[in-house]
Amino acid sequence: MNDASGKSGITTSQLLSMIKKSEQFSDIAEVYHDITETPVFCHYLYDIMEKHRFSAKDIISSSGIERSYFYHILSGQKMPGRNMILRISLCMRATLTETNQLLRLSNQGVLYAKVRRDAAIIFAIEKKCTMQQTNDLLLSIDEAPLYREGSS
Repeated sequence: MNDASGKSGITTSQLLSMIKKSEQFSDIAEVYHDITETPVFCHYLYDIMEKHRFSAKDIISSSGIERSYFYHILSGQKMPGRNMILRISLCMRATLTETNQLLRLSNQGVLYAKVRRDAAIIFAIEKKCTMQQTNDLLLSIDEAPLYREGSS
């Protein structure tokens, strides 16, 4: 599977650096001939699951997400909302970078440290909190939870 840049040998940071240093786009256009795929949310999710050694069953069990809905996400048939992505990410103990990439690929806003709720979620990710601990933290500071007890 390709990395987030769509090519396995070059990182997004390296591509950005090349773009900034180039006088004309044609100077770097050849790099894009080798990029065969645009990053896709469900592919990146699979990559993260594999990296963190989580199966679909593991995530379904720990996140409380309905089984068929999660499989629709994995197949690319459904695009989850921001809270659902955060729940999945927290269950996998994904990094902040991985979480923000999942949010980007789903056209959701990335976590932003100047937003109090996002700051609490960033804190939870960095401290490797569980989804439940993160939800409890949000509730304790009077912020909207990732989910309500008894609902998915």
